[in-house]
Amino acid sequence: MFCYTYLNNIECALRELTFWTKISSEHPIFLQNVANCLNLTITPNLLAGLNRMHQCFTALHQEAQRLLGMATGQNNFHLAQDTVRLMQQFLQYDQEFINILQHLAQIGQNQPVWQALVNHILGEQEYMYRLVASLCQQMFHMGQQPNMYPNMGTGMGSGMGPNMIY
Repeated sequence: MFCYTYLNNIECALRELTFWTKISSEHPIFLQNVANCLNLTITPNLLAGLNRMHQCFTALHQEAQRLLGMATGQNNFHLAQDTVRLMQQFLQYDQEFINILQHLAQIGQNQPVWQALVNHILGEQEYMYRLVASLCQQMFHMGQQPNMYPNMGTGMGSGMGPNMIY
């Protein structure tokens, strides 16, 4: 189940992005380690894809951390643009990773531990995709609100309310 997350500031979006990029960067390494423990052979193409996903999500994580350091108390339209750009990049990488995971589910079909792990990670990545897509959409709409601040409080002046439900 997916619960709708309300975004009330850029810092909130960057904290979510930092959290999920870190997890996404760890998943490929974890999958490789478990495959080795189970003596499963991952094809060279899938292995290259896992390594690429690790590198891509690690780079996004570092960039999200950098932007998060800039978010405190600033009124910065460029920070909002950079955050949306980062979220869009996350969505592209996540879609690529979901595709890799679907292929990984085809190996080790007689290994219940492997199948449970791949399906668990696949479910998490799909959840992340929906969450980040929702946050990205909210960032776009927040950017159209006057007086958008990275550290807005909640309440009437935050741009949040019934009109923010899509």
